[in-house]
Formats: sequence, C-alpha cells, structure tokens
Amino acid sequence: MDGTPGPRQTARMQTGCTAEDTATPRWAVVATVREPAALVAAFAAHHLALGAAELWLFFDDPEDPAADVAEALPRTRVVRCDDAYWRDRRGRARPALQSQRQMANATFAGNRTRADWILHTDADEFLWCEGPLSDELARLDDSHGWLKIRNLERLWLGGEPGATIFEGAFRRALLPGDALDAAAIYGDTARFLRMGLAGYPVGKALSRTGRGYRLTVHRPEAEGEAPPFRVARTVHLLHFDGLTPRHWAAKTLRYAAHPDAQLDRLLHAERRAQVRHVRDRCASLDEILAVHASLLHLTAEQVETLTAARKLSRPRIDPAAPLAALLPGAEAGLAPAAFDAALGPDYAGLLAARDQGVSRRADRPSPASAHRSR
Repeated sequence: MDGTPGPRQTARMQTGCTAEDTATPRWAVVATVREPAALVAAFAAHHLALGAAELWLFFDDPEDPAADVAEALPRTRVVRCDDAYWRDRRGRARPALQSQRQMANATFAGNRTRADWILHTDADEFLWCEGPLSDELARLDDSHGWLKIRNLERLWLGGEPGATIFEGAFRRALLPGDALDAAAIYGDTARFLRMGLAGYPVGKALSRTGRGYRLTVHRPEAEGEAPPFRVARTVHLLHFDGLTPRHWAAKTLRYAAHPDAQLDRLLHAERRAQVRHVRDRCASLDEILAVHASLLHLTAEQVETLTAARKLSRPRIDPAAPLAALLPGAEAGLAPAAFDAALGPDYAGLLAARDQGVSRRADRPSPASAHRSR
C-alpha cells in the first residue's frame, strides 16, 4: 500500500505548521486501538492539543464504531485494519499476536508520515510535558535515532475513582541503583510487579522518521539493533493501566484467553503471572477486582515510602477540555460509570462470564453443607 487513503481510510493530515516553520520539529503519534470511543477520542484530542502534527489511528477491529468518531478529528488518519488492509500491507493474513500488528502498523505509519518524529504508543497512554518537547529534541544530535520517554503508572489512593477516568496518582519504576526494594514495599504482590510497576517499566520511543526504522513496541530498530538514544528529562508518558477496575479486569481476561505460548511472547514474566493468577485462581469478578486493588491501590504506608523516595507524583491532565472543543458532548463518556457501560460486547461478555461463574458457584452447595443435608 502507498500512503494514499483507500475507501475505508480517512486522511486529515494537516501538518500543524507552515512551510516557513521548518525550524520547529514536527511530531506525530501512532497507535493501534481497540477501546471505547470516548477513550480513543480523548487520546486523540489530548495529543492534538499538545501539538501533534499528525495522528495515525489503526483500528484493530475494522468495524469499531470508534473509527467513525475519529474520522471527525483534524490532522488524523484513520485506518480500519480489515482483511484487505492486511493483504495489501503484508501479503498474508492478519498477524495472530497483538504486538505483531502494533509493530506492523507503527512501521507503516513511520515510513509514510510527513512529521520528523513519531511516537508509538497505546490509547491508554498520554504524553505529559513538564517542559517543551522541542527542548528535549534540541538535546539530541544527528547520531541519536530516538528519545526514550519513561512511563509513569497510574494508581488509586484512598479508593478514589474520581469524576473522570483520569484521576489518581502516578508511580515511577524502581531503577537500578534506587535505594528501594519492591518486596519490602509491596510484600507478596511484588511477584506480580516488574521494577515496581504492574504494567511495563521500560518506556516508549519518539523515533526519527526517514531512516527506515522498524518500530517495535518500545523502541525503533535498524537491522535488528536499537539506534543510539537519550532519555527525556521533562517529558513522560502517563500509563493508565485499566481506565477503571472493570476495564483492567476485562483486559486481563482477554489476555487470559490466549494460549500459554502466545502469552509467553506477548508479556513479560510478571505480567504473565498476573494473567495466569486471574485465569487459574479467580473464580469471580470480585476476586479479579481484589487482585487489581492489590496491584494498583496503595496503602498509606506505601504512599509515604514512595513519596519520600520521589517515586510518587500527581501530574494532572484534562483530555475532557480539548475533547469538548473538538467533539462537544463526547467528554461525558469519560465518567467512570459511563466508561464501564461503553466497554463493548467483547469486554462485557468476558466480565459477565465471570459473574455467571459466581452464581453457579453460589448455587452449588459446599461439601460441608451437602454432608449436612443428607
């Protein structure tokens, strides 16, 4: 495929700068998405408001109604990843693994964007800048192929869901040399955490374009090797690993439906342990939500420890404001209850199956009660 949109693709790629603005690097964002429309729209509106010159959204489900919403956004290219797309893109069927699809889509966009840089991320991750992104890029020389942007992981404090799905505090990964021990902070839950995070700890990449890089999930590659890079000082990714507890439960159950061999390729060891624990040990939705709470709700003592080590912060983003400006009324879907109601039939089915499992277990007499009834 070339870069020209087909009948099922929409291109609205105004670059956001004039021909005279060549001194200011242009940056784009690419994501493969399968989330409620309100989240996809908020993700897009947030990054467009920050100054993204282009936004590439690849819809993993070609019939996803969120694609229709995204088509109304400026500077946004919508690609529905149907069978025809995959045949044109790769000459064969849709890749089985989510990560393979993400990398294929990101590389496709990276080789066709008109921007100078491209950020490969997910719809549950939001760029947060304490200082200008242009200042970070100015620190790089021509040998640097990418800027590594560390991720912060959203947490709940005191049981808060808040008014929107973007409330909460954020923790940083425990890096080599930090005077903190995950087991000392989190106890037995530490076995489910990598470098102190329930998700991933290694950041994402803002990569140069025009160099033929293959864009993997976390870094660009040239002939199988990562080019030289620098780590951003004032720019971060806020990772909302489950926008609500039920969203986390549904995503974990979706992972749990994969065969073990695929899980081994998709997830790091601690994440696999979470998924297998939910799959094999949690018979009810309430039990799954308890696992979520153990991973992502902090005790007062944990808050004190992380705060003292400068590993806990409370950055604030407000995707609802730019979303309301672009798509009035869409921001209503960012309330936790509205978001859960819009998770979609696939997620709802996974959650309902566990709820039904609770009912079946509740209706089945325990061995002790069965003995008493004889």
